[in-house]
Amino acid sequence: MQDQHFMQQWNTGHDRFSEDFDHLARKLLKAVGSVLRGGHHGDQGEEARDPNGKCPASRESLLARRARLTGIGILAGILAGSSLAMVAPLVAALDCPQHANQICVRTALA
Repeated sequence: MQDQHFMQQWNTGHDRFSEDFDHLARKLLKAVGSVLRGGHHGDQGEEARDPNGKCPASRESLLARRARLTGIGILAGILAGSSLAMVAPLVAALDCPQHANQICVRTALA
């Protein structure tokens, strides 16, 4: 009897947690998408749209847009550089001659 009661409470709590988490995730992704498109959080709501369904012009200044795009470019460069730094030693190890492959792989992974 206690097990059944525990499982019912668990299922109820899990469903509520899942709904709350899903709601929060959707709200967060919508806000991040709005900021990345150049708007501000809350600007892209249904009430902010014109009758044709288009969003109004962005209120972002030229300097703010340039700074946002520069930040995105810097982050992309860091991610690309770190990915290349992880993959390059393994690719270099594959170019080693067959008899020296063991040594090259150990060196690349060290």
